[in-house]
Amino acid sequence: MPPSEDSLPKSLPIDRNRELLRTAREEIYKSVNGVDLPVYIWGPDPAKAPPFPKSVAAFFFGSGWDHGQVSQFAPHCVYFASRGMVTLAFDYRLSSKHGTGPHEAMADARSAMRWIRLNAVEMGINPGKIVGIGASAGAHAIGSAAMLDGGTYDERGEDCGINPAPNALVLFNPVLDTSKSGFGLDRFATPADAKAAHLIRAIRPGLPPMLVMHGTADRVIPAAGSYEFAKKTTKKRNFCRLIEFEGQGHGFFNFNLSFEMYEATLMAMDQFLVELGFIEPDPEAGLGSEGVVD
Repeated sequence: MPPSEDSLPKSLPIDRNRELLRTAREEIYKSVNGVDLPVYIWGPDPAKAPPFPKSVAAFFFGSGWDHGQVSQFAPHCVYFASRGMVTLAFDYRLSSKHGTGPHEAMADARSAMRWIRLNAVEMGINPGKIVGIGASAGAHAIGSAAMLDGGTYDERGEDCGINPAPNALVLFNPVLDTSKSGFGLDRFATPADAKAAHLIRAIRPGLPPMLVMHGTADRVIPAAGSYEFAKKTTKKRNFCRLIEFEGQGHGFFNFNLSFEMYEATLMAMDQFLVELGFIEPDPEAGLGSEGVVD
């Protein structure tokens, strides 16, 4: 069985990212079974905001469905807010905090997307330009919102008439294969549940454009799954760009682990979103001091 994410050295940002999280506006996007789930929201400087409804970047941290920090993508949120987007970091239920599993994380991602679209006018955003971004199990959660039918994963009482699928996806070292050769089989209630949540099996035409980034030396989630996913997705005439980072392990893209890799993946995302028309080209686009707190 692949090693748990918990068995690896902790690489999630702590101080700097938590400081960045304090610069966001916090709201509750979902209350379920006595649990309030927050979302942290950044917007562009009014002087730099586009004159039309803004695109949205919705982030879901990596967790293995048991541990994780909502602050993981705070530097990314700050950067893309500086590029004119509304950016959101969503918390979701985990086994360590709530005694839950993949099913609840998948439901929370669907709820998050519906919350964005319900609040589109208030936030001044374009509900047709939402990119869902996730790492590891967070990537699986938001990927499932785009690829799997509702019913099983929709929260009871939620308005299922609101589309929970993002309009584009960016996935870091994603959980795509939930079989015994992938990751997470033991996290599901039954093997049948894991099979139903296997995203490679859910590939079909008409999926949103995707950017997938994976380290070839990932010991937690085999990079072979992303390669198979990209190949099969493309065969179904979907757009899926896979960037493999040679020799990089799990979480290689995190700000506090390697600024070089963080910058490389961030710029790949920037280019992808420019190509989709989610943000405008910026000849001066680059990190500089954006996303850095001294």
